[in-house]
Amino acid sequence: MLVINDIHLGLSRVGGTTQESAQALREYLQARFRQVLEISDEVAVNGDLFDSYRVPTSDLFNAYESISEWLSAKALRTITLIPGNHCLSKNSQELSSFELMSRLLQSRYPGRVQYIQGAGWVQDGVYAVSHVPNQEHLDLELGRIPEGVKYLLLHCNLDSKFAAEASHSLNLDRVQAKALTARGITIVIGHEHQGRETMHGKAIVTGNQAPGSVSDCLGNTTKRALLIENDSHRFIETWSAEQESDGWFARVDWQDLAGIEEEGRGFIRVEGEATAAQAADVIRAISAFRQRSKSFVVSNAVKIETLDDLDDIAQSVEDVRSVDILELLLEHLEPAQQEAIRKLTGETV
Repeated sequence: MLVINDIHLGLSRVGGTTQESAQALREYLQARFRQVLEISDEVAVNGDLFDSYRVPTSDLFNAYESISEWLSAKALRTITLIPGNHCLSKNSQELSSFELMSRLLQSRYPGRVQYIQGAGWVQDGVYAVSHVPNQEHLDLELGRIPEGVKYLLLHCNLDSKFAAEASHSLNLDRVQAKALTARGITIVIGHEHQGRETMHGKAIVTGNQAPGSVSDCLGNTTKRALLIENDSHRFIETWSAEQESDGWFARVDWQDLAGIEEEGRGFIRVEGEATAAQAADVIRAISAFRQRSKSFVVSNAVKIETLDDLDDIAQSVEDVRSVDILELLLEHLEPAQQEAIRKLTGETV
């Protein structure tokens, strides 16, 4: 059984993108999802297949079709759908996109599509606890994990001090994890996007299987899915920062942007240092590159030096003022939206 998580289909990303690149990123994630499905005839989605509890209908339909085509190809194929924190509405009366898709698939493929919200068996030896409303609920479910569990699928943070102090975030602390692993359970966790292992390999954060942002690329140079077979497991690589022709990752100095010619689409982190007087140049260079770039996301991580005196401050302010912020905004809008904004601001159309 293949365990995947945090694909975030229907991703709505604004920062570092143009309208065209944001749409291309959504299509890229759909394509990667279809590729990952083909790895195994048994799949468990361990949370956050969708980016939001309500995604655009086109993304819901594409995901439904991808799973339907995969199931239809072989009669023995099965899928378990487990909601993560992005998959459920905070209003219990409102059906989320993930729940709707799951119900439609269950109706079309009875006995082959399983939906687990709360807790339940995925298959012999594999048990899952989905995202739940609060930490108290998670602690309750963890306290009643049945005997016979060899692999436990969770969607939460692993031993995160930040999560432990936040009322809205779920966390499996080290004490809880040690108690579970002492029972011979291997914990498999979704939610965190960077893969890692701890507790002698008995606590596994799989990480997501394809990047949806530059930050997804910064930790591991590869991404993996977990394949559970015959009471053991192994990892299968699903993405590499260096080898992907579509979805690669690169760090680029802002002063080198003008000379870059891309092959395929990727994720670019613009770095380097700049003086205060160059702040406006950095903005212009990145904006111009985004408009001609093929990449999904181009993020700005340039360090601007600290200003030392009033003359530097005055010069920097003038430089930034020289950047037409309105035009930078309009570059990211559709023609009708551009026209409306120009009318509001008194610009000529």
